[in-house]
Amino acid sequence: MKKSTIFFLVILMVNVSFAQKKYSIKSRRAIHFYEEAGQYYRNRDNQKTLESLSKALEVNDKFIEAYLFQADVYYTLKDSKAEIEAYQKAIAIDGSYFPRVHFNLGNAYLKQGEYQKAKDKFQDFLSFSKISSRNKAKAQKRIKNCDFAMNMIANPVDFKPINIGDAINTKYDEYWPSLTADEEVLVFTRLSPAEKSTQVKLELQEDFWISLKEEEAWRPAKGLSEIINTTSNEGAQSITADGRFMYFTACGRKDGLGRCDLYYSVREGDRWSKPRNLGPTINSAAWEAQPSISADGRVLYFVSNRKSGKGKMDIWRSELMENLADGRQRWSKPENMNFNTANNEMSPFIHASNQYLVIASDGLPGMGSYDLFKLMQQEDGKWSEPENLGYPINTHGEELGLVINAKSDKAYFASNRLEGKGKDIFVFDLPKEHQPPMVSWLKGKIYDVDTKENLYASLQLIDLSSKDTLGRIHSDRVNGKYLVCLPAGKEYLFAAESEGYLYYSDHFSLLENQEKNQPQELNIGLQKLVTGSEIVLRNVFFDTDSWEILPKSESELSILYKLMNQNQDLIVEISGHTDNTGSEEHNLSLSENRAKAVCDYLIAKGIEKDRLLYKGFGSSKAIANNNTEEGKALNRRTEFRVVKD
Repeated sequence: MKKSTIFFLVILMVNVSFAQKKYSIKSRRAIHFYEEAGQYYRNRDNQKTLESLSKALEVNDKFIEAYLFQADVYYTLKDSKAEIEAYQKAIAIDGSYFPRVHFNLGNAYLKQGEYQKAKDKFQDFLSFSKISSRNKAKAQKRIKNCDFAMNMIANPVDFKPINIGDAINTKYDEYWPSLTADEEVLVFTRLSPAEKSTQVKLELQEDFWISLKEEEAWRPAKGLSEIINTTSNEGAQSITADGRFMYFTACGRKDGLGRCDLYYSVREGDRWSKPRNLGPTINSAAWEAQPSISADGRVLYFVSNRKSGKGKMDIWRSELMENLADGRQRWSKPENMNFNTANNEMSPFIHASNQYLVIASDGLPGMGSYDLFKLMQQEDGKWSEPENLGYPINTHGEELGLVINAKSDKAYFASNRLEGKGKDIFVFDLPKEHQPPMVSWLKGKIYDVDTKENLYASLQLIDLSSKDTLGRIHSDRVNGKYLVCLPAGKEYLFAAESEGYLYYSDHFSLLENQEKNQPQELNIGLQKLVTGSEIVLRNVFFDTDSWEILPKSESELSILYKLMNQNQDLIVEISGHTDNTGSEEHNLSLSENRAKAVCDYLIAKGIEKDRLLYKGFGSSKAIANNNTEEGKALNRRTEFRVVKD
């Protein structure tokens, strides 16, 4: 929607000597004020530019160039109503004097959401014979956008935004909300008066703020951390599902590679670490901003205008390769996303399911400026075509920055829809047709089962069907807390490991209806790796009345193998247990064969035979009531006990 043609026309007019000029009028006095306006405009004094143009039009109200110049200044000032009025007056004098005026007026109507008027003006522009094929294509595209927008308005989606309250929102601008999966922590950006002096004097400054939820209400927000908030601008942050890692944009820092770079910080307890630049793989001499980190911190989406992109601003994707010992991170070479257009794609948001992406674009059919679009990941790993989220989620204004909770039923965004409040953060119920796959979560803390001291542990979530590791996180070093997301529709192995301890494993099946998948709290006590310590291998599976190990058991057995391999003096006993179905003799034989099958697996992997014992107990050591199917399932188990550490 740039008006470079008008701008250069104006500059040309005010730079050529009076004798060479050919204006639509002959009044020397009006032309004098017009040229005076040109001088002010070159000095970027818009107010005096408009004053001189008004004087020119007072002398001669048929001065068409002055109206065009006015419109260009109002465009710069983002005053669309005044811009429209100036264009209308120019067209009333002579609609063919400068055909491009019809195209520009159509753009101005678009910014006001007046789609039929905009469409009419683009069609007027196309009625002129001497227009370039490029401009003709632009006008035709704008007409399609107008039709698209009018159809969206005729078929609105359910949208009832609610201001999230004065604990978060102030008279200043609040935007870029980010949430933990349990929706108990909200981090956002606030633009407020700068309190400290800086090398570049800032009247307003972007900083991070945080609020905690207590009894379903947000507590008054506080500045996030003086280690992260500086006298420069920090903004557009994204936090992992557990709230422990934050990735953000910072501009003008000494360690920056470009004008704005991406950084990250880690929270341990209530303290945030000193931010680290993500380095030259992610950052460049270009502009990098607006990160969105996946729930487990393994995939990063961000925006850059680097030259190797497809458009002006593109969305890129990178995977975490390694957390280095010195605290740095090693990321893969960023991949340019296939949905980027020749225009701008910005503000990516990856949902906790890792299967649903939200972007803002001004290069796709929409309501006029930036619209929000959703994309779904397909079975082949590619992303679907972007789908507009609809009206009135999208309007003729700019929609940037929307996040969706893990449960997938609510979305948070920033808007200036309340007069006098600036940008505020709102929440709304997301229409069902736009909801991502639901994600549950598991949280708690890791501790020593004997001393009750909090532990730092490695936790992983594995898809038992594909054997893919879907999440790999660590508990908090200070308080032992963890949170891991559980996308619906899968069976998972969940394991916790800490050096010097026997690992813990659990099994979660989320194959049922999504509505039944509820978040859970699970505090895990780990046993020291000493003689007598034992665990249940909850992810070792056999067919009914069989001792053949099922393929989905491999993930658990691989963890057991690693433990044995890392502790070469360890001698263990594998025991098998059944429910009370069948005869005692049969159950003893079945349970012993199952225990032996696990030992045989480990021996085949390279564990010495004399380090492994096995025994079957049949149904003699029940841990649950055999009168229920749930109880029987618990009794059918394989256990692991340390005989010698």
